Amino acid sequence: MTEYTKDVADRVLRILQASGQVDETKMTEIMVQAESRSSRALALLMETKPDPDDPGKPPAAMVEEELVVNILSRAYALRRKNLAPSDVAKDALTSVPKDMIDREHILPFAREGRFLRVATVDPTKATLANQIKALSNQNVEFFLIKPSEFAACMGHEDVQASLGQKKKEEAAAAPAAEAPRPAPRRRSAYDIDDPTVVIKFVDDILEQSVTTDTSDIHIEPYRETARIRFRINGVLQAQDQFSDFLFHNYLAVITRLKILADCDIAEKRLPQDGAITFKAPDGEDVDTRFNVLPGKNGERICIRLLKGDPSLSIEKIGFKEADLKKLIDAITAPQGMVLVTGPTGSGKTTTLYGALQYINDPGTNIMTAEDPVEYYLEGLGQTQANEKIGLSFSSILRAFLRQDPEVILVGEIRDQETVEIAVKAALTGHLLLSTLHTNDAISTISRLLNMGVPSFMISAALSLVVAQRLARKNCPDCLVPDENATPAALEYIGFTAEEVQAMQPRKGSGCASCEGTGYKGRQGIYEVLRVTPEVEETILKQAQAPEILEAARLDNFMTMQEVGRDYIRDGVLCLEEFTRVLVVN
Repeated sequence: MTEYTKDVADRVLRILQASGQVDETKMTEIMVQAESRSSRALALLMETKPDPDDPGKPPAAMVEEELVVNILSRAYALRRKNLAPSDVAKDALTSVPKDMIDREHILPFAREGRFLRVATVDPTKATLANQIKALSNQNVEFFLIKPSEFAACMGHEDVQASLGQKKKEEAAAAPAAEAPRPAPRRRSAYDIDDPTVVIKFVDDILEQSVTTDTSDIHIEPYRETARIRFRINGVLQAQDQFSDFLFHNYLAVITRLKILADCDIAEKRLPQDGAITFKAPDGEDVDTRFNVLPGKNGERICIRLLKGDPSLSIEKIGFKEADLKKLIDAITAPQGMVLVTGPTGSGKTTTLYGALQYINDPGTNIMTAEDPVEYYLEGLGQTQANEKIGLSFSSILRAFLRQDPEVILVGEIRDQETVEIAVKAALTGHLLLSTLHTNDAISTISRLLNMGVPSFMISAALSLVVAQRLARKNCPDCLVPDENATPAALEYIGFTAEEVQAMQPRKGSGCASCEGTGYKGRQGIYEVLRVTPEVEETILKQAQAPEILEAARLDNFMTMQEVGRDYIRDGVLCLEEFTRVLVVN
C-alpha cells in the first residue's frame, strides 16, 4: 500500500488524536511499533487485521481509509473521488509521461474538455498542477482517492497495458544515446544563478498577488525546497512557478522584502513587523502589512494585502433582507454598540466599512481606530494604532471622546480597558462599532461578561451582534448533483429526513469559468442578534446560551448553520464548503 508522506501523516495523526478517533494510549503504542515514523504509524492504523479477541469477526482496520481520505479532503481543500479501474480513460493516462506517473504516484484518469483529472493518494501532489499543465497543455484538477483504489487501478491489466504502450512510444521517440550530461533543473521563468533577478522576482510576486485577488502571501523555507502560497478565496494555493528561484536565492529574496518593509536586515533572531506599499498593474497604490518570523529552516514571511477603497455597499454583501433591516436600524440609531464577530479572514472589516459607507455624510463625525487601516474612506477620521509608542486602542478611544464624534469604530476589542471605554462611549450618546473574536453571536454576550462588563451595562449598551463566515460559492456555470451530499451527511448537519427528500444539493464540477475549481466568488453567512427586550432580560439575569437563543428566536433569529443550510438547499453552497467553514452543532 502507498504510504503517506511524513507531513501528511503527521497532520492526519494529529486530527485523529484531537477528534478522539485514536486515544493517546493506542497512539503511543502504534508510534513505538512504527519506531516514531509517522508515515509507518498511519499505515499500521489503516492495516486490515483480524481481531485477536474475536477470530470469527471479519478483519478490519483501526482507522478506515475512508476516514483518512475525508480528513485529507477537508484539510487540503481537495475533492474526493471513488475511482475504479473502469473509470480510467486511456487518453488521459497517456497525457503524462509514464516515468512521472511512477515517480510521483499520480494517476490521470479523465479528460473533459480543457481539463485533465488526476487522482492521487498524497494531497501535496497538487503542487504538480503547473508542471502537468506544461506537459499536457490542459488545465489540471486533482482528486483524492484511497490507497487501495490507487493500487487496484495501477495493478489492473488495462491500465498496465496502456502505460506499457506509452513507454514504448516514448522510447521510440527518444533520440539516440548521447554522452551523459547533468540532469537539468526544473524549468523556471527566472535565471536561478543570477541574483540580480531578485528585484524583478519580488515585483512579480507582488503583482501576481493583486491580479489573482490574493488576501495573504506566505513565503516559507524548508530543508530541501521553498514555496510561496497565495490565500485566494480563503484557501491557500501553492505558486510552484516561484519555487526553484526562491529556494536557490532565499536569503536575497528575504533581504529584498525586508528592505521594502523598512525592517532590520541584520536581525534574524526576532520577529519583525513592517509595511510595504507598491504599485499594482493598474497604477494604484497597494498597501500591505508585513511580518517576518524566525523558523527552524530560516525566516518565513506573511504579507497581508490591504484593500484600499471599500468596494461593496452593505446591501450587496449577502445579508438576508430581514437581517439587513436589523443592521440598518442599529447603525442609524443615535447611540449603541454594534459588534461584528468571526475568525480572521471572515470579512468583518468589509461589513463594518459597508456600515460606515451607508451612514457616512458631511453632517456626521466618524472616527476610526484600526491596526492596520485596511480601507480608505473619504470623510472619516482614521487613526492607526501603534502599541510600540503607547498609541493603543484604549488611548485613542479616550482622545476620540474629546473630538466630538457621533460614530466611533474600534478595529478590535482586545482587553478590559478598551471594552470599558467602548461601553461607556455607547452609553453616552455615541454609536460604537467594533469586532470581537467569538464563535457566534450568542457567545459574544458571555465574552463581554468574562471581560468584566456588568450585565446591566451590556443590556443597556449593546444593540446588535453580527457573527459571520465567508464560504466559496458554487460556480453557476458547472453545477452538478453533489455526490457527497448523502442523506446521512445532510441529516448530520441538521436537515430533517423530509427536507432531504425534497432537495437536490449541487456543487460545481469545474469549468473554464472557475478555472476548474468548481467555485466562483464568495458568500457571506451571517447571523444577526438584535438585543430585544426579551434578550435584554436574559442578559440581566446572566442566563446561559440556550436561554438567550430561545429569547432571540422570538425576533426570528437564525443561526449561521440554519442560514448555511438554506444556501445548500438553494444550490449556492456545496456540502463540503459548509462543513469547511461552519461548526456542525
